[in-house]
Amino acid sequence: MSLEFWCPLRLEARAARRGAGTTGVVRTGMGPRRSAAFAGRRAGADRRGVIVLGLAGAVTDSLEPGDVIVADIVHGPGPDRSAWGPESEIVRIGLREAGIDAVRGPIRSVLRPVSGARRRRLARDGSLAVDMESWWLLAADPPPLAVVRVVSDTPSAELASLWLPWRVRRALAVISRIAATLDSRETPIGSDTGRRLETAASGGIS
Repeated sequence: MSLEFWCPLRLEARAARRGAGTTGVVRTGMGPRRSAAFAGRRAGADRRGVIVLGLAGAVTDSLEPGDVIVADIVHGPGPDRSAWGPESEIVRIGLREAGIDAVRGPIRSVLRPVSGARRRRLARDGSLAVDMESWWLLAADPPPLAVVRVVSDTPSAELASLWLPWRVRRALAVISRIAATLDSRETPIGSDTGRRLETAASGGIS
């Protein structure tokens, strides 16, 4: 199965293209409205394996800029949407094999940017980070196989900071590395998915 990266922002898509070789990169657009419209247009489209890839804001200071989250659940304005399955676990394993310490956990998609105390409050349900697109992109039919988000800012390192350009550059470099890692594997999913998961469970992959 061929892969395709869905990147909401232009700078995310540019970073992904720097790493991607044969993997397609599509800019989906920023925010809920554009994401919902894009997902609607993709209904019944080709059978590419899609990975949502972009930046996110952490809601806890246990994460730092450059840290990677592979979402298992995406909270949103409606019912939670699952982002987890054998394919997303293979994505996480592949990143770890490449030295990218990707953690599994929930994220929350919000209608508008959050900051300050509200950002920290969103951590109460276990969410690790926020974005403005993933929940809507998961409505595509078929849905993306995985949602991978790279932390660009945190509660103690907000967007409005002199350090923001450095943090964003760091996160975008990680996006390029993720794209290169997954592209070099040809595909993180396939006929050996079950075997690889069994190997991981038995300790063969750390």
